[in-house]
Amino acid sequence: MRKNVKQQLALRVLSTAALMAMVSSIATAAFADTYDLNKGSVDILAEGGKQYITQWEDKDNNLYVKDGEGKDIRDREDSDITLTTKDETTGEIKTTGETTTTGETATTGETTTTGETATTGETATTGEIKTTHNAITIDAEKGNTAKVTLDNVNIDVYGSSKAALTVTGDGNTEIELNGDNTLISGRGHAGLEKADDVSHGSLTIKDDLNNNGSKKEEGQPGDVGSLNVVGKGGGAGIGGRKGSYDDTCQDTSNITITGGCIKAGPVDENLEYYTGKYQDMWGEYNSGAGIGGASSYGDAKNITITGNADVTAAGGYYSAGIGGSEYGNATNITISGNAEVTASGSHSAGAGIGGGEDGMGTDILIKDDAKVTAYAGYGSAGIGGGRYRGGSVKISGSADVTAFGAQGGAGIGSGEDVYGTSNDDVRCNTTVDISDKANVTAVGSHGAAAIGSGNGCTKGKTTVTITGGTVKAIGGEYSASAIGGGYNYDGTVQDVTVTINGTTGNTTVNASCQPDQKGAISAGNGAPDIIHYDEKGTSPFGEKNSVIVRMYNNASYTKEGDLAGCNPGTLYQTVHNRKYMEEHPEIVDITKLKDEDLHDWKLVGKVVEPTLDADGYADYICSIDHCGQTKHVVLPKLTPEPSEPDTTDPDVPGNNTPNTPNKPDTPKQPDGTTPAPVTPDAPAQDGTAPADTLAADTTADTAVVPADAQNVVQDAKPEAAATAAVSAAALPQTGANWLAVVGTALSGLFLLAAGFVLDRKNRRMN
Repeated sequence: MRKNVKQQLALRVLSTAALMAMVSSIATAAFADTYDLNKGSVDILAEGGKQYITQWEDKDNNLYVKDGEGKDIRDREDSDITLTTKDETTGEIKTTGETTTTGETATTGETTTTGETATTGETATTGEIKTTHNAITIDAEKGNTAKVTLDNVNIDVYGSSKAALTVTGDGNTEIELNGDNTLISGRGHAGLEKADDVSHGSLTIKDDLNNNGSKKEEGQPGDVGSLNVVGKGGGAGIGGRKGSYDDTCQDTSNITITGGCIKAGPVDENLEYYTGKYQDMWGEYNSGAGIGGASSYGDAKNITITGNADVTAAGGYYSAGIGGSEYGNATNITISGNAEVTASGSHSAGAGIGGGEDGMGTDILIKDDAKVTAYAGYGSAGIGGGRYRGGSVKISGSADVTAFGAQGGAGIGSGEDVYGTSNDDVRCNTTVDISDKANVTAVGSHGAAAIGSGNGCTKGKTTVTITGGTVKAIGGEYSASAIGGGYNYDGTVQDVTVTINGTTGNTTVNASCQPDQKGAISAGNGAPDIIHYDEKGTSPFGEKNSVIVRMYNNASYTKEGDLAGCNPGTLYQTVHNRKYMEEHPEIVDITKLKDEDLHDWKLVGKVVEPTLDADGYADYICSIDHCGQTKHVVLPKLTPEPSEPDTTDPDVPGNNTPNTPNKPDTPKQPDGTTPAPVTPDAPAQDGTAPADTLAADTTADTAVVPADAQNVVQDAKPEAAATAAVSAAALPQTGANWLAVVGTALSGLFLLAAGFVLDRKNRRMN
């Protein structure tokens, strides 16, 4: 008995110890710490549902950084990793790529092996940069997510051949931003590198937390984390690294930015960021996109900027701000939510958002409440294709977009293709779709449309569809349209289709072309306007929502990249629909207008009255806001009145008319006068045609004449008004027998009474 008690007690002790060991191990697994990058570079691995960190003091010699307890930070499980270069004591943000100050005494007293005195974590007056290994590598295996917080991280390996931060693996990587962070990479690398040859997973940059780790409340002010990213020697700001023609390392994909203030792109020799306007952005030779592909042939795919992100991206040499590098395409670029984006292509070439030089920008979507400003590089579109190429762009929701083309590129659409560098007939294919409540301003350049084709795009087809929103378009010089086609040196027009209606919302379009031509919305090269009324004076816009299109010429644009230099020009044509007039009573009182399209018709010149030998006519023009729509109304020639029948006596020699029966004498009234005939069913005997004939002869020409026009015509010829009245009011008279009506009514009452009595009798019997 006592033995059993002892065994039970021992088992209890062992169980308690095992439980404590398990709890202890769990607590260790939940370890979360902040790691000082000044002590060494960091490798982070996400696999098997867990996350591990290793920090190297000297990776080449397998030396690890030790923690406060003297233990190596090696494959340490940590689910919530925070990296920093901020000094815990002083609060100073240090730089992991320290620089030296020759001959000066360091504040720390640390001495370098070269005999020079270093100033750890500080920038030297000489600007000489030491190569260090204090960089970050994040590897997330498929099905796993790596989660890392950058808290005031400053990495500068500008003089090396390494990336400041590298993302690899087929899993997901999430980077939270706290404080101000800077990543400057070495030659050939992206500042934040995610290249398709080593990473097919996703990268998400976010700013969900305040600096103290608390979650941000929607609609409430909070701490904004920032990230400044610089590529070097062909590397993108965020994206691919430099490679050769057939390498995939230049390409990047699956990048999402949901928050924070992001600046990405090349810098000048003084490590200063570009201003964000294409005319100031030369970039470093062979540099990559601000966000996207690396030089050259670097493609960018599946790039999303959303949430409250604030992004500025500048392209390097021949590269887009967001998109492809030289010969690089951009596919599936989405800007949504409340994001604010400023993107600039390089001065040499590259779209603001889209393809690099000779690269297409397809499936570019801007929606929701996003605000976007895009500046093109030389010969490229602000949003769309790079030089020599087209693209496809959709703008919807309440997005606010401003786009500037450059040196032959459209504001939104395709770049220039004046040299015809390829026999590819689809190289300049371009589609632009604007809908909902979007607010779009676009400026073309040097023979390029504001929205549509670039200069010289004779190959390919351009399709522009506007079904809602407010659009302001200013075409480029020469014979470019505002919306549609650009200028061609051979004088040909481009293959252009423009559709404007109100199917998705109220639509307002103000289109200005710079030449003295009436081709603001056209195929380009001085071709006439595409948007006009049909031959019946009906607008093509439908009646679902309000639509108005104003077309201007003689516009001017004096300062590139600045809307302040824009003069819209002279209004020469307006096209509108009924809904617009209904919603703008200040223009005209529509209750006085009866025409189906609500044109305010005014007589031009005088009415030409009809005669027995020829038709008359009247010309009208709509006076609403320079509408200019005209209408020609034909007034049918007069019909001669019928002559009296021949009553010649047949007994008179020479007459062959057969005898007619004698009419009975009309009885006389007592006063000797003849009473008026009572013939209620007979047609009028005033010499006019029958009612059916009048309706058939006059409806085709007079039905479209509004009230004002009808009054003019009627004043000129009263008979015409009488004719119209007869055709509208004359009905056949059938007469009525009132005795029959009374008899039928009495019979019905009798039958109702009989039915009531029989019903009551049947109920009693039952």
